[in-house]
Amino acid sequence: MERKFRLVNDDHVYTFEEIAEKITNGGLLKSAYIWEPSLTDWVKLKDYPDFAQIFAVYEAQAEESMKKALGTDDEAMERKQTRQLLSDVSKEEQKLAFQQRPVVRWTITALACIAMLGSTVKVLYTLFQTKEGQELLGTVVEEMPAETIDLERVRMASGVTRLDEVKGIEVKKVEKSREKELLAEILADIRKEEAQEQAQQQAPATAAGQAAAKQEPPKKRAGLFDKVSDEEIEQFRRSLLAKKTVGPQKEIGKTGAAEKPVEIQEELSSKQISKVVKENSNSTIAYCYNRSLKLDASLSGKLEVTVSVLGSGRVAKVETNTQKFRGTNLEQCVKEMIKKKWTFPQFNGTITEVTIPFLLSSE
Repeated sequence: MERKFRLVNDDHVYTFEEIAEKITNGGLLKSAYIWEPSLTDWVKLKDYPDFAQIFAVYEAQAEESMKKALGTDDEAMERKQTRQLLSDVSKEEQKLAFQQRPVVRWTITALACIAMLGSTVKVLYTLFQTKEGQELLGTVVEEMPAETIDLERVRMASGVTRLDEVKGIEVKKVEKSREKELLAEILADIRKEEAQEQAQQQAPATAAGQAAAKQEPPKKRAGLFDKVSDEEIEQFRRSLLAKKTVGPQKEIGKTGAAEKPVEIQEELSSKQISKVVKENSNSTIAYCYNRSLKLDASLSGKLEVTVSVLGSGRVAKVETNTQKFRGTNLEQCVKEMIKKKWTFPQFNGTITEVTIPFLLSSE
């Protein structure tokens, strides 16, 4: 399947060969952003393996051109050696001329100084004013015509956003009444998910069977997820509490020492929670925010999220407490990503609620 690529501030869809041609013609730099459907976000060309190889070839060619400009390629070196031989042959004659005619000596010295100054200026100009020289020094800056720059579009397409450091995380110990309510809701959700997965596996395989399934109205199972019994809730609660260790761990520095179990903490610590939030914020919150910005460029502000964590470390429920984000694509994405990707350390309790405020800004 042919890959299709997009560039920042460019509505055209490019093939791999077209992007490669732009690179070899000097139209794209390593710092330019690119995107294609298999990527979760925009990346720099230098971080895309296939294009990194093209840049390597292009840089080798640029380096060769630079050598020619500076006079350090093989051909120039040979000419230099020839001139040196001629210089050595006439050195004695020049020495005699300098001694016999002081005016000639000073004239030639002045001309030599002027020639050296001219060569120095040429080298400095090549290094700092030409594209090849800037690439060699690593100081090249991507230029865009002033009339085509759309800063807002560049910021949006590149996902250039800022996710401030998360402060003010609140850990709340769930009361018995609230715990029972949450466990019942979570248990019902778990059973519903399992039932949906089972239904998908048992779905009709043939076209005729699928058509028949569409014509037949779905049968509602009364009360299947509407109510969970107290006995089921208590059994679920006990299963969460049935933990003693998180696995064996060897003592460091003791050769041949027996493996020792690591005791599970009674509840999640602020340090453990902060670590999980820090490790996952960019791949979840920032990812969802970047996607939502493309639909609404004015989206910003404080997003407060409450996460219900089971004793196993699994995220069982995610709620957003900020009214302005309710029902938005951002809210749906954040809920799905946190529940899918976040995992906390195990603890001896049944359930803990963690409220996390995120400050979203696209500046």
